[in-house]
Amino acid sequence: MRGPGGSSTKAFKQGFLRSFLLSLRSCGNGAMGLQERKRAVRSSADIAMATTRGNGAMWPQALLAAASSSSSPSWSRRLPAAATAKATTRRKKVARRCCPQRRTTASSGEIARRLVRKRTKVLRGMVPGGELLDGASLLREAVDYVVHLRAQVAVLRRVSNAMQQRPSSHHHMAGLLHGLRQCS
Repeated sequence: MRGPGGSSTKAFKQGFLRSFLLSLRSCGNGAMGLQERKRAVRSSADIAMATTRGNGAMWPQALLAAASSSSSPSWSRRLPAAATAKATTRRKKVARRCCPQRRTTASSGEIARRLVRKRTKVLRGMVPGGELLDGASLLREAVDYVVHLRAQVAVLRRVSNAMQQRPSSHHHMAGLLHGLRQCS
């Protein structure tokens, strides 16, 4: 993607909206509870973003693999990697309190390397498929993923605003596509 105003971003937003609406339709309109609906929307948005992005990056493949390998319905979603990272960090803190280690003075270079390793580990958990990438590739994937997430948020905001303005707009999503073409 070129950036927020590029024609490539506009094409992505249009394709994302089409894929998102198709994915939502496949979830069905049955008697879902609020949490089920939230999961369905989130999963549909992830699948639509990944399919619209296509090849060339690892994160779309990782998102689609996670969605297809799920044993529960297609709209369900696993815990985000950030949630498991928090639990792991909590366990380490408890272990440090229980088993104090002798503190040694570290050089500023060592501190910087530790900080980079720690932040890289967190980033690997946030970017789908990041666990398999080297540092440079991880940064490229992270930038690409964030750009596409921002485009996803822009489209979902537009859908949300349209739904709030016209509650009967469930059947008039073509108007959203038209508005997206004009305003993006």
